[in-house]
Amino acid sequence: MNETAYAYIDRTAEEVFHVLDDYEVACKEAKGSVIEYRGEHAGGYPVVNQRQLIIYARRRIEKENQPIPAYIQAAIDALL
Repeated sequence: MNETAYAYIDRTAEEVFHVLDDYEVACKEAKGSVIEYRGEHAGGYPVVNQRQLIIYARRRIEKENQPIPAYIQAAIDALL
């Protein structure tokens, strides 16, 4: 899925980075800003090498210690 989607950081204490197709839902769930995101995503998360990445934005780490690609890190930086 490489169509335009919307990225945001959620309102939870963990501040998880999410990607959704629905702008309205992204706005409702976002702690702050919502930005356009062009990249593979599924189930509310970015996908890299066919794997969802669950990224704790403020701590800048991925749940299972997978590397965070630069383009995803740039999106997170734009939201923080």
